Amino acid sequence: MNRISDMMHRLWAALLALCLVLALTLPVFAEGEGTDTAEEKETYHIGTVEELLQLADYCRLDSWSENRTVVLDTDLELTGSGFTGIPSFSGVFEGQGHTVSGLSLVGDGSVVGFFRYVQKDANVRDLVIRGRAMPTGSRSTVGGVAGSNAGTLHNCRFEGVSSGASVVGGIVGTNLASGVIDNCTTTGSVYGAHFIGGIAGENHGIIANCTNSANVNTTVEQNDIDLSALTLNDLIGTENAADITDIGGIAGQSGGVIRACMNRGTVGYQHMGYNVGGIAGSQTGYVEGCVNYGTIYARKEAGGIVGQMEPSSTLEFTQDTLQKLGDEMSTLQTLVNRACDDASAASDDLTNQLNALKDSVTSSRNAIENLLNQTEDGLTMGTQTVKTDLTQFKQNLKDSTGDSEDPNATEYPDGAIVDPIFSTGGISGRDDNSDDDTYTVDSGNIDTGSAAAEAPAQEPVQTDPAAETAAETAEPAAESTADTPAAQSEEDAERTAHGQPDPDGITVDPNQNDGGYIVHEPDNRDYGQEIVDNVVNAMPDSVDVKIPSVELSNRDAITASRNDLSSNLTHMGDIVTTLNNNASNNTQALVNDIKAISNQIRKIGDTLSGAGDNVTDPDDVVNDISDEDTDEDVEAKVTNCINSGVVNADINAGGIAGAMARENDLDPEDDYTSVGSESLNFTFKTRVVARDCTNYGTVTAKKQNAGGIVGDAEMGSVIDCRGFGTLDAEDATAVGGVAGVSKSTIRESYAKCRLSGAKQVGGIAGSGTTIENCRAMVIIDTGSEQLGAIAGTVDDPLDGSVTGNTFVDEGVAGVDNVSYRGIAEPLSFEDFIAQENLPSDFSNLCVRFVTEEESLIQLYYIPYGSDFPADQLPPVPYHAGQYGQWEDVDLTNLTFDTTIHAEYKDMNTVRQSQEKRDDRPIVLVEGSFDTTDELMLHEIDDAPAAAGTLVEAWGLELPADTGHTLRYMPPETTDNTVLWIKTDAGWQQAETSVDGSYLTCTAPAGTTAFAAVQLPANTTPLTAAACGGAAVLLVLLLVLRKKRKKKKAKKTAEKAE
Repeated sequence: MNRISDMMHRLWAALLALCLVLALTLPVFAEGEGTDTAEEKETYHIGTVEELLQLADYCRLDSWSENRTVVLDTDLELTGSGFTGIPSFSGVFEGQGHTVSGLSLVGDGSVVGFFRYVQKDANVRDLVIRGRAMPTGSRSTVGGVAGSNAGTLHNCRFEGVSSGASVVGGIVGTNLASGVIDNCTTTGSVYGAHFIGGIAGENHGIIANCTNSANVNTTVEQNDIDLSALTLNDLIGTENAADITDIGGIAGQSGGVIRACMNRGTVGYQHMGYNVGGIAGSQTGYVEGCVNYGTIYARKEAGGIVGQMEPSSTLEFTQDTLQKLGDEMSTLQTLVNRACDDASAASDDLTNQLNALKDSVTSSRNAIENLLNQTEDGLTMGTQTVKTDLTQFKQNLKDSTGDSEDPNATEYPDGAIVDPIFSTGGISGRDDNSDDDTYTVDSGNIDTGSAAAEAPAQEPVQTDPAAETAAETAEPAAESTADTPAAQSEEDAERTAHGQPDPDGITVDPNQNDGGYIVHEPDNRDYGQEIVDNVVNAMPDSVDVKIPSVELSNRDAITASRNDLSSNLTHMGDIVTTLNNNASNNTQALVNDIKAISNQIRKIGDTLSGAGDNVTDPDDVVNDISDEDTDEDVEAKVTNCINSGVVNADINAGGIAGAMARENDLDPEDDYTSVGSESLNFTFKTRVVARDCTNYGTVTAKKQNAGGIVGDAEMGSVIDCRGFGTLDAEDATAVGGVAGVSKSTIRESYAKCRLSGAKQVGGIAGSGTTIENCRAMVIIDTGSEQLGAIAGTVDDPLDGSVTGNTFVDEGVAGVDNVSYRGIAEPLSFEDFIAQENLPSDFSNLCVRFVTEEESLIQLYYIPYGSDFPADQLPPVPYHAGQYGQWEDVDLTNLTFDTTIHAEYKDMNTVRQSQEKRDDRPIVLVEGSFDTTDELMLHEIDDAPAAAGTLVEAWGLELPADTGHTLRYMPPETTDNTVLWIKTDAGWQQAETSVDGSYLTCTAPAGTTAFAAVQLPANTTPLTAAACGGAAVLLVLLLVLRKKRKKKKAKKTAEKAE
């Protein structure tokens, strides 16, 4: 009986092993099961304005356009049509490149655009809109194409004016977390007060490959600001002017992704506004590969790329944490709504703060929901084939033994015992050069483990290393240890969070070399072995296993959602801090509301950190991890961007970013005093990074903090950036080629520029803290004290925070006019350019020819110490009514980059000769001249072959491309004197008139000389008079003779009678 029992034990064990092997051959993921494709609706065509109006009427029901394609078949003119926008669109809109012009959205309301709402999964493409979106009333969330976008806008263009009070963009007012704006452009004008962008007012999603050519907030009059109502205190504190915040060439505020975008429009007001940037006004998201050519103006925080780079929390969430966070946000939403009701009779300022908090809570809840959806839907599951060799496994099965006393063994039905760490092999031997996804498995090292025995359907996942890296980058593992065992690796936690199969669910035990099955020894081994052999012989020598491959398909969308959530959480904390600071001014009901809100945010903080109650050291509350940045990190980061535009601000101006700091949006002047203990009780891991960015534009600051990369770096890191633009801030404190002020880290960065400042002027930083391995080649034109080729000042240059920096010795020492070996060390030019990894811009000198507006005309590179060839000067660009010339600059023996500006003056309309008669010029020439110099005459021997007497002949130089009016004063009289003009065709007599003492004629293009000729005296009139008198006399004689004859004949007749 025992023999049969032992045989059954072994048989069960063998059958179990067979089941495990066969399970590997089954598909793990069923594709397409249980999914129903929604029925596509009939396509709707638009060929007339009436059909567009009918579409708008249909779309008042949001479901009408779902799964429907709408096709625009022709251009449309909407003037006078009464079109007020398409209320909601969820389908596909094919513009086919057609233009809808005459758009006029001027009624009261908010969420205004050609489409009011573009819903999630909608797609609008190839559409041009011309007109104006200028609502009245609340005037919030305004865009030329869409007020609110949660879908995809591709290849759309807006030409015209978009304006409102807040959240205004040329394409959309707000781009939600699921929204994508791709390859869209704006021209015209966009303006408002808060969150204004050439493409989007607010961006929580993705903006890529877009271009803005519109001017954004360029005149005060656009926003109806009454300057006469500002008091002296207003002008000093500029709190009233703070109504203008977060203005960007692409987006006013961005917590999402902006990639490969370009701005060419002017952005901002002079000396007014906060957080103004060529790409984004403020941002906590990701900006990559963007370029700005536009001029930027602001009072504070002006940047060629971003006005204000605010830090983002790098807390990473599991799905469970997100779901819990969503519940806490719902509670917070209720508390905020109650506070808004209690504040209805309070001050406008308090009401605005609570409304802002309410909006942030709503945005956070949307971001959480979107992030949950992304983690569920953002994985592309495929399959790949793994070839499994079972030869060794079959042999191990034949030789298997076990120990029923092993405490780690697990008892199965009928007494079979299986060791939970049974080894069955490991995957190995992948051919990296193979064209298919086939792998070889060494069965001798696969560990089946109890986890596999208990859940045989969970199979190992073999993914491409690059795909794993991408997945780890876009969806990091949660930091919270509440849901993850201590022994679980970071990769394991990540896979658990996303419900991915565990690739190591079958654990490899290198010390386990036997078969691994522990079974009772039968009395008759030969009998049992026969049964096992039969089972083993029925098994194949190898099997092909299809396993899933996992690829993250929407990294940008997940990044945008995570950054948007962090941005809103940061904003909420800022607002609650302000509310707490001013709680004493409120009613008791509001005080209680604010305390409840603060407590709830603390609870949310505990949810995020997972350890809020354990934080005791204040230094641990904020941990800046910016310097740990890698190329794969995408939160609160600006990378691979270029600025070529001019940046102007009173305070905090930077070629890339005006400031890298956390700032209370409701207090841009930082003049509130923080008191009390109502603080957020959780830790932040913050980061804000500028990496691999280059500035070529001139940066100007009136008061303080001007930097080639960042004006004020209160936190974060500047890594591998290059400042090549001029710093023109002669009245400002803290001017640096990379940073004006840096209280954080600058490393592996470069500066080659000219600097002007009042004090604290440095090649890398005006005032710095940590500066590592930077290179500088700078000229400091002005500065009174604390000057340095590396830094104007640092706390202690010998404490190790400043190290490995070198510079070209141009007459200014390293730090505060003292150089330090290995810290801030001077080098000759030859040794300097011999250093490794130096940008090529340092090898040659650059001579730039620019207009008055700093627009580049021509760029030349010449060797160090050489002369610029005078014959290579480019032509000065034409300005109507003006003449221009290049400023007078010594271009010999150049040892530094030089910028030469075009200088213009109004065209001169009259030039007079240096030669004079009676204190008056001999010659006056009227026309358009690019000089006020006197006209130089020179006498010539050449003269026209003309009858008369040559008075004089003069040579002169006139512009050859146009004609002029010539006025000449002869030496004696203008009587009987004519002018002859010489051109390439020779001498020709000009039609001459007399104007006072001057003879006047037209000198055609190409005139090189003129001559005055006095004609000989003319006797013809006297001769004619004499002849006439003779004729009259002759006639008289004839008449007298005739009369005499008549008289004589009469007398003869009388005598005859």
